[in-house]
Amino acid sequence: MNNIQIKTQKLDEHLNVLDLAMLTHVIWKITRPEINASIEGIGSWIQNLDYDEVPIVVEAYKENNLVGWVLLFVHDSKRLEINPWALGGHPLIHPNEPKKIEVAQLLFTECINHALKTQHTRIELCYEKIDSLEKYPVDPSIYPSCNLLEEDEIVFMSLNLEEQELSEIEFPKGIETILLKNADDNDLYSCFYDSFSESGDRNFLSETDEERKEYFDEHFDKEDEMINEASIVLVEGTKFIGFTLVKPTHGEGNGHLWIMGVIPDHRGHQLGSKLLNHAIVTLKNSGFKTMSLVVDIANVAALKLYEKFSFEQGWKRITHAWKEEK
Repeated sequence: MNNIQIKTQKLDEHLNVLDLAMLTHVIWKITRPEINASIEGIGSWIQNLDYDEVPIVVEAYKENNLVGWVLLFVHDSKRLEINPWALGGHPLIHPNEPKKIEVAQLLFTECINHALKTQHTRIELCYEKIDSLEKYPVDPSIYPSCNLLEEDEIVFMSLNLEEQELSEIEFPKGIETILLKNADDNDLYSCFYDSFSESGDRNFLSETDEERKEYFDEHFDKEDEMINEASIVLVEGTKFIGFTLVKPTHGEGNGHLWIMGVIPDHRGHQLGSKLLNHAIVTLKNSGFKTMSLVVDIANVAALKLYEKFSFEQGWKRITHAWKEEK
């Protein structure tokens, strides 16, 4: 590995975007031919990324030739991501490079060193699960040896609302509903935390409390667009016991169930079914054509609930993560 050099710099200081685009184009012609992206198009996408904090470009060179690179994207003060979804997740390494594993290890090591220097506690790498290993730029089985352990496997599910004939149902006596946008954030966070602390959601269970709070602050931001009538909180007395958060994302005319939860001591009373039923009916009555969600395949109870409501499975995504040792 002595003949492989690693370079790291911020994207806005990086002048050689063309080299990144050219290498990516070579790789995608083999691994993602359906994208049919041009070198110019890839370069333009990299240069025009939308971000709050400038991403880091980590490159591997051999004899002054670029043989691999990753984009280290900043999610928040605790979490970094290697090559966001549009880049496919995997490190981008030249298909003719004989030392792919070594190049990947060096790139990941530099990413971890950067996280430690910037006090980030987590790095995630997410990619779509496919049947053929040949379609991956590198074999994902090497990731654990690079301290990126498999976190979860989620499946995208969708529902054609035009085919649904559900009617609105009432919640049990003594339980009221309020719009999530009007809910107190502290009470809402407690409900979110309690709902997922005893669940099959492996990603949540692997996070620190600081990382969970960062996730909540980002995704439950009241300034972000949400579908108000479908995003509700269940309240019993003064206690928040369940919620849905639905956003107009993942396609035109689609409502995406971003997250839904019921606290453990109120499960077994079909509150999850009623919340989901409410979201489906609300979206259909509001003119949405489809509804979607993602769920960890290990969360068997949630998976069965969505299948009961005729959601159909689509793509699957695997997440690997490095976490700072405490």
